[in-house]
Amino acid sequence: LLHLGYQLERVFLRLGHAETDEQLQNIISKFLPPVLLKLSSTQEGVRKKVMELLVHLNKRIKSRPKIQLPVETLLVQYQDPAAVSFVTNFTIIYVKMGYPRLPVDKQCELAPTLLTAMEGKPQPQQDSLMHLLIPTLFHMKYPVESSKSASPFNLAEKPKTVQLLLDFMLDVLLMPYGYVLNESQSRQNSSSGQGSSSSSGGGSGIPQPPPGMSFYAAKRVIGDNPWTPEQLEQCKLGIVKFIEAEQVPELEAVLHLVIASSDTRHSVATAADLELKSKQSLIDWNNPAIINKMYKVYLGDIPLKTKEGAVLKPELKRDPVSTRVKLKIVPHLLRSRQAAETFPANIQVVYDGLFGTNTNSKLRTLSLQFVHHICITCPEIKIKPLGPMLLNGLTKLINEYKEDPKLLSMAYSAVGKLSSRMPHLFTKDIALVQQLFEALCKEEPETRLAIQEALSMMVGAYSTLEGAQRTLMEALVASYLIKPEVQVRQVAVKFASTVFPSDHIPSRYLLLLAAGDPREEVHGEAQRVLRCLPGRNRKESASKQMPSFPEMVYYIQEKASHRMKTPAKYMTGTTVLPFNPAAFGEIVLYLRMCLAHSAGVVPTSQSLADMQDHAPAIGRYIRTLMSGSQATSSSSSSKSGETNPVQIYIGLLQQLLAGVGGLPVMYCLLEAVSVYPEKLATKFVDKTEWIKSLMNSSKEEMRELAALFYSVVVSTVSGNELKSMIEQLIKTTKDNHSPEIQHGSLLALGFTVGRYLAKKKMRMAEQQDLETDPDFLPEQEELIQSATETIGSFLDSTSPLLAIAACTALGEIGRNGPLPIPSEGSGFTKLHLVESLLNRIPSSKETNKMKERAIQTLGYFPVGDGEFPHQKLLLQGLMDSVEIHQILPLYCIVSLFFFNDFLLCYVSHHTAYP
Repeated sequence: LLHLGYQLERVFLRLGHAETDEQLQNIISKFLPPVLLKLSSTQEGVRKKVMELLVHLNKRIKSRPKIQLPVETLLVQYQDPAAVSFVTNFTIIYVKMGYPRLPVDKQCELAPTLLTAMEGKPQPQQDSLMHLLIPTLFHMKYPVESSKSASPFNLAEKPKTVQLLLDFMLDVLLMPYGYVLNESQSRQNSSSGQGSSSSSGGGSGIPQPPPGMSFYAAKRVIGDNPWTPEQLEQCKLGIVKFIEAEQVPELEAVLHLVIASSDTRHSVATAADLELKSKQSLIDWNNPAIINKMYKVYLGDIPLKTKEGAVLKPELKRDPVSTRVKLKIVPHLLRSRQAAETFPANIQVVYDGLFGTNTNSKLRTLSLQFVHHICITCPEIKIKPLGPMLLNGLTKLINEYKEDPKLLSMAYSAVGKLSSRMPHLFTKDIALVQQLFEALCKEEPETRLAIQEALSMMVGAYSTLEGAQRTLMEALVASYLIKPEVQVRQVAVKFASTVFPSDHIPSRYLLLLAAGDPREEVHGEAQRVLRCLPGRNRKESASKQMPSFPEMVYYIQEKASHRMKTPAKYMTGTTVLPFNPAAFGEIVLYLRMCLAHSAGVVPTSQSLADMQDHAPAIGRYIRTLMSGSQATSSSSSSKSGETNPVQIYIGLLQQLLAGVGGLPVMYCLLEAVSVYPEKLATKFVDKTEWIKSLMNSSKEEMRELAALFYSVVVSTVSGNELKSMIEQLIKTTKDNHSPEIQHGSLLALGFTVGRYLAKKKMRMAEQQDLETDPDFLPEQEELIQSATETIGSFLDSTSPLLAIAACTALGEIGRNGPLPIPSEGSGFTKLHLVESLLNRIPSSKETNKMKERAIQTLGYFPVGDGEFPHQKLLLQGLMDSVEIHQILPLYCIVSLFFFNDFLLCYVSHHTAYP
């Protein structure tokens, strides 16, 4: 003991006699480590002497910053497992004092030893060592190619040390520049680049920590000697450099780079951004460890209901990070499927970004992008608990936030995407549909497109509505179909076409009204839906694919009657229509489709040729309806005086034709009446003047259909009435003032004579006595012959229009029966007619249309007259036209086909009855 005391006295004396810094440094380097070891002595006197010596030494050292301490030796001594805590506690004091005095190169050399020395030491001492290490990282030099052997920090086998270091580094990166720990809690409201996003700064009396940190974390980073802003910047750069050199696993350091990229100092943010970009493809953003860390730092420690005693101490509670940091975190969450699935953190981030205290427009935008990401990415099972909360958040934002149209657009779009993922959330909420429709009427133009898209995506959620809900939706759609905004009407059409089944009559009616909209985007969509035909190959019953014809007709009639009493009616000249012409035209075409569908054929309204193929089936169905077996009563129809759907349909066609006209409408009327003329055509006998006005149309096709319609009506009369009508037609054919009137009259005359002959032929087949039949008196036969000769006189007309009409009319007469003119001789005979038509085929003076009609007409003659006297001449002439002149071979072949039919009938007849 005396010897030990003597040694300490000698050290004391040597220290006292040291006159220069160099002498003092040498003594310290030699004696400080062994003196510290003496603190382990059990003798109170020795320890007291050592303490006196250390106090003296401290005074000398603190006033001489250039004096170096034996840090390396002290670190070795500090790591000695046999050293008592009293010794290590004092040793680290001198390590902390001496390490910053070392040259930078020496600090870099000893930096790995600091990490090694941390293992197993108390937390405060570990913090002190890391506080020494962090500033050194800025000066460290790392090998170009990283490898475990070349790495200055061999951390692969020190997972606990790595975790300690990473946690401390994260807090350093979160630390704001110029932060002072003893400031009051009101600091959070002061202007700061990284101002807090939370007002829950901990318990009473605890200073407000920086955003993202706890009071304890801030205290650790500040330590005994707080860094200046410049030193802190260097520390952060050193950490980024350390991560860049891959001294720790990339997976563990992703969050650090994200935090650093949000730094307020450009140098730090740029370095971190570059490093993040370089490793972007290597980072697995779906790794739960990475995502959970980002959520943890974003949200901080959210107080949850925990068991008694498990509540986090106020000084350990971390606040959420600043808005600046959040703006860097969310873009990375947008890359991650895992982030979209992580509940409840995902919804917490959404609500914080949309409604948090310190949020801003950029963060709201990113948060809405995250909502979109969740809607697209989140699996079905995991999105279920999110749906109601997401919808509530979006509707709250839409209702409360009106400043930024782009943000509102994103919110509306997100509602649409959510409805696509979770339609059941929306099905019973028709009020939301109404809200969006109203917004579509009132919002700014740049927002309307997003609302329109949202409503279009939502429409599928309402396709299963029933009862009162469906009725409410009908009323809603109907009210918005008449709004002035075209986008509103466009979406209303979408709802009408999608929400309701295709046989739902009220919605089809709304679509028919929309088909008359002045804007193409509205009426085009409505027409596309209405004209979408049921599949041809469906085996199942097609009864529900389109409305029943009678029911649809009754519904239209009811609406038409009501509209005629309201301002909704349409005035055109002196005519009043229940609908505008475009809508009315679409209505009658749709009724024609319903008629065809109910008749059992695939409906179409695309071309008259296709529609003509349905005539037999439609004829049978109309006869059934007229018989009363299919007609259903309707209060609306009975009020209007008509109860049969066919009669109502014809009335609508007549109403539209009288007011506007139109070729398809004319065809539909002709079709409906001609398939059952006995009952339907008779109602038009007193309207022949109106039909004649249609025969005077400027359109050739219209005149032809009107003429055919006129002939159907005339075929129902007889006697003097028939005679008068035919004479009137003969007279008007000679009216040279109007080629249109002549053309229509010629065709009507031909069709009328043809029907007369067909009727006569049918009576003969029934073996009736025609001599006593009032419909076929001799004077009528003379009139029919006169009419035929009148038509024939126009074959040589200088007007190609009239010549072709005459040819067409003669063909129609010949198709229905023997031509009522002499076989041969002088004047207009069958021989003269055949020769005249055959001569026209090779003639260069005739138009192709005339040649086509001539060939067609020639082919009809043997069809109507099995005993046609000039068959050989006709057949030879047609064959010569094919072989020699090569003129219109297709039409010649068609005519030969007609002729072949006749030959087969002829052979069969003469074989059966020799």
